[in-house]
Amino acid sequence: MEYILAVYRSRNVAIRAYNYLTSRGITCALVSTPRAAGVGCGLSVKFHGADLNSVRKVLADGETFVGFFVFRNTFSGGTLTRL
Repeated sequence: MEYILAVYRSRNVAIRAYNYLTSRGITCALVSTPRAAGVGCGLSVKFHGADLNSVRKVLADGETFVGFFVFRNTFSGGTLTRL
């Protein structure tokens, strides 16, 4: 399983980003930011990789945006890679 996380430094901005995406029909979820990211407020927006270009256009200008990360679930756990 693989998905993308948009990581923020502010919980409020993460929630607003989630609401903005869902209002535009993009399937996403608010999730806890994995510790491996080493940054953030504790909340991230999770979405499918196929939506990355659409999400990138609207969220990358957020005032507390940290970056996009790819999470890959493996047999030995998960890996997190910054895009």
